[in-house]
Amino acid sequence: MVDGNKLGIVGFDKLGTPYSSMDCQTFIEWCLGQCGLKKDLAGSNAWYREVMKNGVIMTPEECVKQLGKVPAGAFLFIHAFDGGEEKRGYHDGLGNASHIGIVTGRGEGAIHSSASRGCVAESSFKGKTIKNGGWNKVGLWNQVTYDYGGGSSPAPDPEPEPDPQKATVWADNGKPVNFRKRPSRLSALVDKVPCNDQVELVTYGDDWSLIRWQKKTGYMMSKYLFIDDIDMKYYTVTVEHVRRDVAEDIVETYGGRMDVEG
Repeated sequence: MVDGNKLGIVGFDKLGTPYSSMDCQTFIEWCLGQCGLKKDLAGSNAWYREVMKNGVIMTPEECVKQLGKVPAGAFLFIHAFDGGEEKRGYHDGLGNASHIGIVTGRGEGAIHSSASRGCVAESSFKGKTIKNGGWNKVGLWNQVTYDYGGGSSPAPDPEPEPDPQKATVWADNGKPVNFRKRPSRLSALVDKVPCNDQVELVTYGDDWSLIRWQKKTGYMMSKYLFIDDIDMKYYTVTVEHVRRDVAEDIVETYGGRMDVEG
């Protein structure tokens, strides 16, 4: 295990080191190495997923509320659902962690290797979300012990993941609904989802929602997603003089219930 208090200060030995020789991921792993732990991951997106799997990811405000503060040695991430993770080979719908740093525990600061500043630098962090491209996620990893004020303890066990929320796809014309790579009508199609199929909601938005269907992740217009059965739209259509086998084909294709008279 790594001592979070030590992890928070060891990086000051590298202040001013050019970003070209030590990017954000390399800096994190150097700091861990100085604390006796070797870890080699592909970048900040890989670190985000490692901590999510083996620790806890939350907002700074949630961390302060639950634990009293954001402790020294905690990881900080800049995270967004902007599609940037796909360029790095991640298609799991968990979003893009474009940068990683460490809470110092020295005043109100974070230390990181910054591309914009060109070197390892110390930045302000007051335990609050920094909006518009700043730190907005805290990562507590189970390989680090943190001091919350009452002595050191490992990262809390992650909360059990709730069952994914489901939604039913429905279009008034009964046709399959477009499922796109980006939240835009101009974006390329991932697939088309048949009406009445259920999808997993990753994030629900007013206009577009991030969904998962048949192990594929992408976006669908929210107006085609119905979360509760009571929200589904049903119509009664009367068709006269249709053979039973034809009616059964219609019901199988478009869903619903068939009532036969005569």
